[in-house]
Amino acid sequence: MRNLINQAQLTLDIEKFLKHLKGKSREWDEFYSQLTNLLLDFDDIYDPDDEYLGYLQFFVILRYDLQRIDSDYFDLMDELKIIGYGEMRSWFLDLSEDFEKDYKMIEKQKDENKIEVQEYCRSILNKCSRILVARVDLGYLQEYSSRIRVEDIYKDLDILLNRIQNKDGIFKHVIGYIWGVEQGGKSKGFHCHLAIIYDTAFRDGSAAYWGNKIIALWSEITRDYGQGYNCWNRERVKELRGRDELGIGLIYRRDSTQVTNFIEAMEYLTDHHKRTLQYLRVKPRGRRVFGKGQLRVQYDRH
Repeated sequence: MRNLINQAQLTLDIEKFLKHLKGKSREWDEFYSQLTNLLLDFDDIYDPDDEYLGYLQFFVILRYDLQRIDSDYFDLMDELKIIGYGEMRSWFLDLSEDFEKDYKMIEKQKDENKIEVQEYCRSILNKCSRILVARVDLGYLQEYSSRIRVEDIYKDLDILLNRIQNKDGIFKHVIGYIWGVEQGGKSKGFHCHLAIIYDTAFRDGSAAYWGNKIIALWSEITRDYGQGYNCWNRERVKELRGRDELGIGLIYRRDSTQVTNFIEAMEYLTDHHKRTLQYLRVKPRGRRVFGKGQLRVQYDRH
């Protein structure tokens, strides 16, 4: 039996492999062994209810077309050698333009999400003259990464969002929230960036305090598989304050710099122009990677 497979890392490895295939006209050492291992691992984690984006669609095609995908390592490798490097690469290149439409759509959606976030933040500040913003990153402990599938984070996130929407417990005086699901490698895996916005006319406490409360709830929801990072980190906050770029914590509508910083901090949740590409390569079919709450504040709070 093959070892438990880290779905997040495997999909990153497949994408990297196929990018290498696209750019390299000649076969490299270990090509067939790498492809065989990736295909066997992919076959183990494949779920027809999931949506595979970009270059990963090529592996979906291979999975259905290869005769020996359910065979052992050496039988599958023999079939790949019969196909040959040149034909495999030509096949991939013929299809790659269609696959790359996904990447263009992802970038377009990021731009649309950014605009949506800007409008949402301004709408909140039009209703409240002062808000408290807590920001957390929610994921899973590294030792459980091989057990976590993308549907797991969506199931856990759905429970958390339901608590927020119902204003349960620590979310009683929440007036807004923004979330984005992303994918990293072995250390980050599938994770979620979440911002919770409180109406300070009702809620006492600090961004650090409420961030910790949210992380504790996430740990409970995930049956202690989960972990979180509170963005109200003393050193990071000090650094951002020194550059006049702090966009979480207490935000006053009358302070234009705070407002600008707040909006830019929230844009980060849309995965906009990040240095490391953390878009989802696989997700449950039909699910969004970004979302926000409905603004329910009816009148200005001072």
